[in-house]
Amino acid sequence: MSLKYDLYETPDIQQTGEQQPLHPRVVFKGTIGREEFLDRVHKFTGLSRSLLAGAMQSFQDELRDLLADGWIVEMGEMGYFSVSLQGPPAMKKKDVHAQSIKLKNINYRPNSRFKKEVHWKMKPERGESFTRPNREERDTEKCLEIINSHLAKYPCLTRADYCRLTGCDKKLALKELNGFIADGLLIRYGAGKQVVYGKVQQ
Repeated sequence: MSLKYDLYETPDIQQTGEQQPLHPRVVFKGTIGREEFLDRVHKFTGLSRSLLAGAMQSFQDELRDLLADGWIVEMGEMGYFSVSLQGPPAMKKKDVHAQSIKLKNINYRPNSRFKKEVHWKMKPERGESFTRPNREERDTEKCLEIINSHLAKYPCLTRADYCRLTGCDKKLALKELNGFIADGLLIRYGAGKQVVYGKVQQ
């Protein structure tokens, strides 16, 4: 199993003006959706695809309910799931009410053996992301091809999706997505943090 990586210069957070050391990033091959994942497991195990789909939904529902009820859930050798919370800044306990406590994140902590197994399976190969943000020119046609491929599987695209799929940062993603909108290739829905992008209806 080969995993391609590219090398990027670490951001100069201290603004020293000096060249920073390089660090590796995965050159992702794409996204495996739920249906394709089920197909792969079905071919590997021989189990009924409908049975697998039902089991996956049951795992998801039970995991959701247990996390919401305050449990840490171990998923075999994959690792552990838990939740973290956030609330308003306060100095006294009496100033914090249950209504102001919200979910911050769902955390995943892999089992050490699972991490080792992934490491053993990996065969890193040097590659180069065609969309790396430090290039002077990006292949916009290729970026658009990636967008269309994503939208063929999913109803919409988020800015975070675009960053992950094309390897760019938030600022460049917004610039390019707005460019596609200006060219009449994409349409924006929502506002603020709820913005998503979709195909222009012909």
